[in-house]
This record gives sequence, C-alpha cells and structure tokens, in this order.
Amino acid sequence: MNIINSHSLLNYNTFKIDVNAKLFTTIHTEEDLNKVLNNAKTKNEKKFILGGGSNILLTQNINNLVIHNQIKGIKVIKENDNKINVEIGGGEVWDDIVNWSTTNNLYGIENLSLIPGSMGAAPIQNIGAYGCELKDSFKKLEAIHLETNEKIVFKKSDCHFGYRDSIFKNKLHNQFIITKVQLELMKKRQINIEYNGIKEQVKNKNANSQDIRNIIINLRKNKLPNPTKLGNAGSFFKNPIINLNTLKHLQKIYPDIPFYTTKNIKIPAAWLIEKLNWKGHKEKRCGVYKKHALILVNYNDATGKEINNLSNKIKNSVYKKFNINLEEEVSIL
Repeated sequence: MNIINSHSLLNYNTFKIDVNAKLFTTIHTEEDLNKVLNNAKTKNEKKFILGGGSNILLTQNINNLVIHNQIKGIKVIKENDNKINVEIGGGEVWDDIVNWSTTNNLYGIENLSLIPGSMGAAPIQNIGAYGCELKDSFKKLEAIHLETNEKIVFKKSDCHFGYRDSIFKNKLHNQFIITKVQLELMKKRQINIEYNGIKEQVKNKNANSQDIRNIIINLRKNKLPNPTKLGNAGSFFKNPIINLNTLKHLQKIYPDIPFYTTKNIKIPAAWLIEKLNWKGHKEKRCGVYKKHALILVNYNDATGKEINNLSNKIKNSVYKKFNINLEEEVSIL
C-alpha cells in the first residue's frame, strides 16, 4: 500500500484539470482496500473514490484521501443457451468490457461503446447512449462501505436507477466503493437500432453486436472530441424533462423543436444551447465544442472554475430564453 501526499490529479480526470489530492492511493484488490480503510494514517480521513475521472469537473483541491479504483477482472459466473452472467471488477475500463462482449458475440451493451470511464462508475451514473442504459443489462453489484468496511450486495431494485442517476448519486453519495458488477448479456442476436443515426447505417440485415459497435464508434468519433487530445467529460448537461404544457407553448414559438417521449417528454439540451449560438463559443481557455453543443472543452490549461463559470452562463441563458433549467450530467466538485 502506497499513500502519496499532495498528489496531482491532472492525469486522473479527462477534463485535464490540475488540482491536488491531500492523500492519494491506488487499489488493485479488495485486500488493498481493506488495508487502506484500516490504516492508522488514513482510517479517519474522508474518502473520495476515483475511477476513470471521465464524469467530473474538479474546481478545487480534494482535501480527502483519493482512492483510485483499479480492481480488474472479467469472469463468467453462469450461462445457458440464451444468456451469460459476467462479473467485472470495478476498475475495468468500460469500453474494454464492451469490446470483450462484442468480440464474444454477446448482446446488450454494444450501444454503449466508446463511453469513457470505469465499470465501478457506470452504475453510479447509469450511463446511457443511443437508446440503451446500463440498467438494461445490470444484474447486481458488490460495494464496500467506506466507514464500516461492510460488503453489501445491491440488486437492480436497490440501485434506484433513473436518467443518468442512481442511489449512489443521492442517498448513498460517496459512501461506498463499487468493487464488482454483474451484467447479464444475451447470446442470441438482439439489437437496438431505433435511435436516429444508427438505423440508416445498418446496411446488413444480419448485423451483429460487433457491427453495431463499429457504427457507434464511428458516430461518436465524428462528433465527440477525444479526451486524450482535448480535455472534456462528454455530455455536460442532461436532456431536460418537461411537461406537455411547456412543450405546447414552445411549439407555438418554435414549430420545429425536437422532442422525444419515453415515460417523459425530453427536449435535446444541445438544441436549446445551439439556438442561443453557444456552439463553438470560446471563452478564455475553455469553450463549447464546435461539433457538439453539449460538450464543454478545455482548450489550454483552463481551471475547473473557468469551465464551471461557462456552464453557469449557458444554464442562465437557456433559462432566460426558454424557462427551462439545465441540469449537469457531470459531477462538479
């Protein structure tokens, strides 16, 4: 176990924000975690769990013990002719898991290709894209309480999954570290291509999960910046949920306003932001990505506060114009 004092987090967050952690350690096993939680030096320190750092905006130094989760492993738990249950370490890179799934001709998570981040963070955010969410394939997870060191199993119903939301972002925020996640993947062909942009590109009627993955990767690469080359955290804002009266009012003013309905009515946040000419906007050392209005980017060593100030300006302008509150998808610390 190696505890580092005043450690830079520059290379541990995709926004490339240079702040320090008071204390920093990396764990590779549950035994490592147990040692950290019971160590005399760190036992009473507040803990902050860091995975891939792809969904956070750091606006200040972290005056806690930062635990970098690197617990690895992909293990088949059980399977039958139709499906397979896989146990995955919380420190696994999410896209590596999707690649493993499609390489093995499995179905269920291919639409979530190229989403940055780790397995342990995926249930917290209930990551989603192109008509799919993590909860669709989620079976259960194991997590360890940071204060009591108790291991608890959370089934799907325990997680209170919502739109980019779970119990771990609310009631149990920063109380647990997720060590293992179990997914249920399908063996028989079962693809979701109804989302705009996918169906048009599926030329082969017998397209498999790898084909869908390749399409998703191309779509994302064409419109989203690579975080290794341009600091960003993916979609910064959620698509706002509105009621029918609000939609009808907006349609009178903007007949072409896009929307889609599942259980709720959602308006694309990118459309609202583009209407106010934020797309491609640059401000000091940060800005809004030129190809996608939902992506805030770090052009040149911007601080987290600069990016947060920009996001607040965007939120205020959208509220003033449309009377709609934008909510961040990214966690701001």
